[in-house]
Amino acid sequence: MRNRLRANFQHLVNRLGWLYLGLITVWFGLRLVFFDQLWWLALLNTAAFYLFVPLALLLPVSIWLRQRHLMIGLAIPIAIVVGLFSQVILPPFSRPELVPQSAFTVMSFNILWDNQNYAQIAQAIHRTNPDIVGLQEVLPANKAALTKALSDYPYSAFHQSDEDHTVGIVSRFPIVSMVALPDPPVERGLQLVIDVNGKLLTAIVVHLAPNNMPLFPLGEFVKQTRDRYTRRADEVELLKQMLQNRSHPTVVACDCNMTDTSQTYAQLQGVLSDSFREAGWGLGHTLTVKSVPFPIQRVDYLWHTADLQSVNAYVGSDGGSDHRPMIAKMQFVQN
Repeated sequence: MRNRLRANFQHLVNRLGWLYLGLITVWFGLRLVFFDQLWWLALLNTAAFYLFVPLALLLPVSIWLRQRHLMIGLAIPIAIVVGLFSQVILPPFSRPELVPQSAFTVMSFNILWDNQNYAQIAQAIHRTNPDIVGLQEVLPANKAALTKALSDYPYSAFHQSDEDHTVGIVSRFPIVSMVALPDPPVERGLQLVIDVNGKLLTAIVVHLAPNNMPLFPLGEFVKQTRDRYTRRADEVELLKQMLQNRSHPTVVACDCNMTDTSQTYAQLQGVLSDSFREAGWGLGHTLTVKSVPFPIQRVDYLWHTADLQSVNAYVGSDGGSDHRPMIAKMQFVQN
């Protein structure tokens, strides 16, 4: 009886394993050809991290059952995991030497539009003591309350928006100039020039198209999904054009609403460095959802141009938001 149960279990694992291997291979092949050009494939790419959860179960079971052919087959998804998520597995091998007089700390923080506990928000910010904070989902009517809670940041600027929430920056360094990003395509975005101890830094704070498709009726899901990915692609294209014409080292504080397995991420990575991939380690997930006790995706970023470098990057505490802030210590590259 026990042998029969074991044989049935082996048969089940073998069939499930090869089915999974086939599906993951088809997905990755389609990703290589189409990337995010098909709406349903874009959704799969966004959630790619979780496509490998079955691998974490199948691999040890196949080893335990000594299913050699399946173990060899599972080398394909293992190779894909290493290619996509090696930064999660391996810490940075080296970090640049910190030059204190050239260094500053930046935070990108979506504080959540209905989170009005500004004392708690300020506590989350002060815990990591950043010099520049890019903020998303600020209620326009409550800008004064927020800046009062952050009174040790004497300089601030906010996007003038009629929307329910907007973006802004608070800074310990003087703000030299400010301009709103073109709308369309970017509804909520600011570009500022900041004087960082005598060196000019361009800081962009932006909130890209949200993934709020589930808030719409089910019949509109496909339409809204296509719209969100198209809008984000247009926003990223604008950012790329702006960076080509920049005059100063640039940092981008972004609730990008995309994961690092999305096509728009790959496009931005072509012109910017992801501070967390450069100087962080681990999942770096920042977005939480109700009923899930841990962050599920990394959608908040601190990007920078090649004339800056990240010395360290990590995720902070949520301050009552559904996002956790991304923090990076950066410095100007020494010539």
